[in-house]
Amino acid sequence: MNEENINKLFEELATKANSEDAVNKAEVETLRTEIADLRDQMARKSQTKSHTADTTAQDDEQLAKMIFVKGRHAVEDGDVKATEFSRLVGNEGGNTVPTVFDGEITRGLSKLSPIRGLSRVVSVKANLERIIKVRASGAAKTKTEKAAYTLNTTDTFGKLRWATSEVVDQQRHTSWVSDDQESILNLAAELQDSMILNIAEKESDLFLNSTLTNTVEDVTGITQTRMGLLAQTALTTGVNKFTDNFGQLATVLATKPATGNYLSDAILQLRSTLHSNYLNGAVLVFSSDVELALFMEKDENGRSLLRPADASVAGGFAGTVHNMPYVIDDTMPTVADAIEDGTPAVLLADFRKAYTIVDFGSMKWVVDPITEPQYVKYSARRRVGGAIVDYKAIRALRIVAGA
Repeated sequence: MNEENINKLFEELATKANSEDAVNKAEVETLRTEIADLRDQMARKSQTKSHTADTTAQDDEQLAKMIFVKGRHAVEDGDVKATEFSRLVGNEGGNTVPTVFDGEITRGLSKLSPIRGLSRVVSVKANLERIIKVRASGAAKTKTEKAAYTLNTTDTFGKLRWATSEVVDQQRHTSWVSDDQESILNLAAELQDSMILNIAEKESDLFLNSTLTNTVEDVTGITQTRMGLLAQTALTTGVNKFTDNFGQLATVLATKPATGNYLSDAILQLRSTLHSNYLNGAVLVFSSDVELALFMEKDENGRSLLRPADASVAGGFAGTVHNMPYVIDDTMPTVADAIEDGTPAVLLADFRKAYTIVDFGSMKWVVDPITEPQYVKYSARRRVGGAIVDYKAIRALRIVAGA
C-alpha cells in the first residue's frame, strides 16, 4: 500500500513542479516530505525483529562483552548476532567465546606461549591422525646403463594420532563488579588478559614437559611418543645432521666445567648437528637463566664472547646467538635444574616443520553466578595436543656436570 502511495505522490509531485501556479509550486516541498516519511516507514517494517538494522558493530561488541561477563542467560534470544556469540553447548559443556575476543585470544596465546608461536598450529573439530614417513636407512644410488636396480632407501609409513589435554583457567570476582555497564567492559578486558596469560603459561608447560602420549601405529619399535618436547626419549650417541630416528630426540651433551666457558661452544656444536635444510628456519629456545650464562662467558681479556648489543631485537625474537635467533621461554629449565633433572637446557629446531600443535575445537567459556553466593566464577576451557612430526628438524642440548 505504501508503495502505491509513493507512486501517486511522485505523479502529483511532477505535475505540481511543472505547474505555473505558485500555490502548486509551494506544495512541492510538502510532497517531498511525505515521500520521505513513507520511505522511512517501509524501511522500519523491513527490519528483522531479532536484530535491528541500526545496531552498530560497536553495539554487538558491547553485547558480546556483557554475555562474556554476565553469562548467556543475561541476554535474550535475538539481541546479539549468532556470529558474535554461539548459543550452542557442546557435549563437554560451555559456550564458545564471542568472536570479538577469539582473535585477540589466539594472537595473545601465540605471543605469550613461545612454542605455540613458533610451531605449526591446526584447528580441528575431531581427533587428528596423520600419515608419517619413517626413513629406516640408505640413500639414493647410481647405476650404469642397463644395470640392475639396487635397493637403497627404505621408507615406511606409519600413523600418528594426537592425544588431547584440557587446559582450564578459573577466575572469581565479587558479583557487584559486573553490575555497572562501564565495569562490565573493563572486567571483560581484565578477564580476557588473565585468561590469555594463565592458559599461555600452562600451555608452555604442556608443550615442553607433558608426558601425555600420542599413539603411533606401523612404526617398528615405536608405539607412542610424548607431547612434551623435553619429555622425549633422548638419543645421545652418534648424533649428526643426518640423524633421523622417529620417536627419539637427537641430543648433544655438553659438560659444564667447574670454571670457564662451555655454553657458546656447545651451541655451535648443537648447530652443526642440524641439517642445512632446516637451518634457515631454525630458532633456539632456552630460559633467561641460560641466556645470562651465555652472555657472562668471557675471553682471556675479560670481554664478553656474546654481547647483548649484537642481538637485533626484532621480528619477535629476543636476539641472536651465533647468527641464530633465539626465544626466551622461562618454562625451560635453568642450568642448575637441567643438570639435576637430566633434561635439555636448549632446543634448536625449525619448529614449523618439527612440531605440530592441535586445537580441538574453540575456547569454551562458562559463567557461574550460583554456586558461591556474592561471587561470580568464570571458567575458560580448551583442548590442545602436540607432537613432533619430524625428528630430523629438531635437536636438543643437555648439560652435564664435569668432574
